[in-house]
Amino acid sequence: MNTIEENKDLLKFNAEGIHPTDMFINARAKAVEAVDKFMEGREEPMYCGFANISIHPARGRFVSIMKKAGIGDSGFRGGYRISYYDIMPQDHQYARTQSLDIKEIATEAFRDELRKYGLTVYAESRAD
Repeated sequence: MNTIEENKDLLKFNAEGIHPTDMFINARAKAVEAVDKFMEGREEPMYCGFANISIHPARGRFVSIMKKAGIGDSGFRGGYRISYYDIMPQDHQYARTQSLDIKEIATEAFRDELRKYGLTVYAESRAD
């Protein structure tokens, strides 16, 4: 994490050539991979809740493309929020899960991938 923060300007420069939709697709793939790995040989955890990522500030190429695509919305406490339900593909077996554990695994993987592009992203969750 410290390495990413220390090199944020370099990461943003390197990400300039990457289209925001590719960033989203790459981050989504990491989220799916993380969930699939987490769920290997397990039953679905039944602790319910909500999870999303929050991008700060709510501007830039990535946020602009997400707005145009109808993915996410303005965050309650600022930033731009993308829900777990927007992150997971609709045909994934856990796309409509209520499990907080699964949602946290997915949003954390999504967050980590977007941070590699120099974005300031947080994973947020709350129990239901």
